[in-house]
Amino acid sequence: MKQRILSAVLAAALCLGIIGVVGLSLPAQAAGFSDIGDADVSEAVSVLSSLGIVSGYSDGTFRPSETLTCAQFATLAVLAEGHGDQVAESAYRTLFSDLPASHWAAPYVNLAQSEGLISGYGNGRFGPDDPVTIGQAVTIVLRLMGYGEEDVGPFWPQDYLSKGADLGLLEGVRPQADAAMTRGEAALLLYAMLQSNCKDGTSYVEKLAHTTISDAVLLQNDDTSPSGEVHTAQVYAGNSGLTWYTQDTALPDTLLNRRGTLLLNESGAVSGFLPDESTVRTLSLAEAKADRLVDESGASYTLSSAVTLVLDDTVTTYGESWYELDGRETVTLYYSASGSVNLITASETKRYDGAVLTGYYENVHPNASNPTSITLLGETYPVAEEGVSALAQFRVGDRITVSFNGSGEIVDACSPSERSAVMIGLVTETGNSCSVALSNGLTASGSCSDTTFAVGDLVRVSASSLGTLSLSQVSAGTSSAALQVAERTLGSTPLAEDVVLYDRVGKTHAVQITLEDLLVDSVPASRILYTAANSAGEIDVLVLDDVTGDAYTYGIFSSGTKTEGNGNMQVTNRTVAVENSAGLSQECLTGTAVPDGQVGGLVPSSDGRVAGLLVLEEVEDVPRSAFDGTDTVTLSGVAVPISDQVQVYNTDNGQWITLAQAKAYTDTFTVYYSGTLGTDAKVRVILTQSPS
Repeated sequence: MKQRILSAVLAAALCLGIIGVVGLSLPAQAAGFSDIGDADVSEAVSVLSSLGIVSGYSDGTFRPSETLTCAQFATLAVLAEGHGDQVAESAYRTLFSDLPASHWAAPYVNLAQSEGLISGYGNGRFGPDDPVTIGQAVTIVLRLMGYGEEDVGPFWPQDYLSKGADLGLLEGVRPQADAAMTRGEAALLLYAMLQSNCKDGTSYVEKLAHTTISDAVLLQNDDTSPSGEVHTAQVYAGNSGLTWYTQDTALPDTLLNRRGTLLLNESGAVSGFLPDESTVRTLSLAEAKADRLVDESGASYTLSSAVTLVLDDTVTTYGESWYELDGRETVTLYYSASGSVNLITASETKRYDGAVLTGYYENVHPNASNPTSITLLGETYPVAEEGVSALAQFRVGDRITVSFNGSGEIVDACSPSERSAVMIGLVTETGNSCSVALSNGLTASGSCSDTTFAVGDLVRVSASSLGTLSLSQVSAGTSSAALQVAERTLGSTPLAEDVVLYDRVGKTHAVQITLEDLLVDSVPASRILYTAANSAGEIDVLVLDDVTGDAYTYGIFSSGTKTEGNGNMQVTNRTVAVENSAGLSQECLTGTAVPDGQVGGLVPSSDGRVAGLLVLEEVEDVPRSAFDGTDTVTLSGVAVPISDQVQVYNTDNGQWITLAQAKAYTDTFTVYYSGTLGTDAKVRVILTQSPS
């Protein structure tokens, strides 16, 4: 009798749920969530989000203090064991009287029940909206790890919490069996599970991957491999050296420069990354010497010449290449279990070679005769040895033109009458003090009397006086020649190697693009708004007129009306906004009726009107097998690239999610694209279709 009562209590306890299906939508690659203050919770969420298990809300929050329901945690349990692709087989069944087949969580709960992870209350009910308790959550995690009642003990929940504590699963989790579990605690519990071994001694994380690579260091995210393959992760793994892996999952940037276990799927693509607890220290580099590194605080780190050094795309040793660390902002030291440094990596050299600025000489250190750094256009730059003599001809208050090397050091200076820089960029800060991200990668900052510019405006920059910038709109004017993309020419004029391109709709905010974003063979002269050439006569700046479609904000249209005016002079106008993972966009006035719920893109004008509106083409019933990772999807026999900013919507629960989560949720999709199939089509929005 006692045993039957305990079993009934335990069965009643196992009503469990998820973090990442209800109310969650940030992309996995997000750097973090605005409301997570605990570093341990933040790391747990980063790792779990990269695996498609958890995500956040569309307003950029994770809400770690909110509690979970039983239905949510049941779904989480299925995803945490890597069975999200099996839920379709459990759909359209009713196993519990209070969980109809139409319920969003029914496929997950049904699968969890069939796998023995949950049992319900024993009276035919599951209680999907009941809060899940810590005792219940710990029990399901132990079951995921292969532990049964015979391994834990007969007394629930005390024996289960005790076993969880012995296995190190409860770090940061309240040892209160009846307390409702929060989202933050659930993340910590699941992360601890990933870092643990199962009952049979195997690492739990091996259940989630086809192949694992241990002692791997994640160096680059969304990189381009030496062979030209895009969207790859650059990884260093000891004897395997440097390797570039295709990314099926976009890993959070917060995991960069960590050492741990890399997870690969059946295709050999990255499906996740689990950092280990080895010591990693990143230094702001002040000086590199043959036997040590010195950081900006003056601390010194003695190093063996045999320590492996990964420098850009090369594996060498510290003794052979320490001098090449000059000009690097940071270096990262990786320590062995014995406490010695066994690997060093470095940040990239800044790519400013040949960049030119013209402005007022604002400040100098230590003096103008022997400058080691000067301030120009609101920013302070170091002076290379070869630039000292040229700068010594000038004094604070003079107008000068300076040029840079790849590390961002000034190497030459002259009068603007000899050479003057064309400075174009995007406004990043406005008001009495403004800042512009220039096309050459540098920044111009200072006082600005014209406050009419908005963030994102494309402007020409000049220095009107000491400490003051003058901004003007980049004037429109068609080119006399077409852009040949493959040939990298504008007519017969070659493009510079570091050519900078912008795309915009009319006079609206511009977005910076690359040549790879141009999916057409050529751009007609009528679609080229502005060009600028460098001193070699090569085209180094191009502004295009709505060529790529990347200037639009994509999502689902939300239509409405707006009444303005007073008394008898009131006017009601139509409005439209776009909802996506970032929330609801600016509401714009429109003279055209836009159906509410239609999928498309929107560009607002500076006066709050519609400057550009694009209704996307639709393809229904696209199978999961049509997707080639996260890069392309085959539509009507044509491989169409997927935008890096693709918006993915779960139509069942009304939440914006990642593509990886969508592919785990269902096997059929509705895909929306801009452009024309076979030429410049690009996927912008994907909607899930109910699992079949």
